[in-house]
Amino acid sequence: MIRINLLPYQEKAKKETQAKQLVIATGCFILFFLIIGMVHLWITASVRSLDKDVKDKDEKILVLNKLIGEVDQIRNEKKILEKKLGVIQNLEKNRSYPVRLLADVASQVPTKDVWLEKLSQTGLSMQVEGKARDNFAVVQFIKNMEGSMYIQSVELVSSKQLELSGIKLQQFVLSCVLRSGV
Repeated sequence: MIRINLLPYQEKAKKETQAKQLVIATGCFILFFLIIGMVHLWITASVRSLDKDVKDKDEKILVLNKLIGEVDQIRNEKKILEKKLGVIQNLEKNRSYPVRLLADVASQVPTKDVWLEKLSQTGLSMQVEGKARDNFAVVQFIKNMEGSMYIQSVELVSSKQLELSGIKLQQFVLSCVLRSGV
C-alpha cells in the first residue's frame, strides 16, 4: 500500500521553525533578564560596599578631627608655656642686674670725696643725688661713671654749693642713661 501524505509538509516544517524560533527568542529573553538581574545585583553590592567605605571614612575623619583639635590645643598651650618660660628666663637674667649696677656705681665713687644720698632708676634712666668735697670730686665721679659698663652717658643736672657744719660741700644731681642688655 501506498501512503499518501495529504498534509502539506511545508507547513509542518514552518511550524517546527516557528517553534524553534519561539524557544530561541524565549531563551534569549530569559537570558537577557538573567544578565540584567546579575548586573543589578553586582551594582547594588558595589553601592553598598562604597556606602560602607564612605561611612568608615567619615568615622575616621571624625576621629582625626578630634585629634587635630587636641593637637591644636596642645600647640596653643605650648605657645603659652613658651611665653611664660621666656618671661621667667628674662626675669632670671635681669634678677641680678640691679645688684650689679649698684655695686658698679659704688665702685665708681671716689672714697672720702663723694657721698651718695639717693639713686632712683626708671627704665633706662637713673638719677644720682649726692654731695662731694668740691667740683673736682664731682668731675672725677662723672668720669668714673662714664667708664662704667652699665652706664651709657652721664649728665650733670645741677651742682650747688652748700655749707654743712661749717664745711663747704657741693651738692649735685646726675642724670644717667643705662645700657640695655648688659
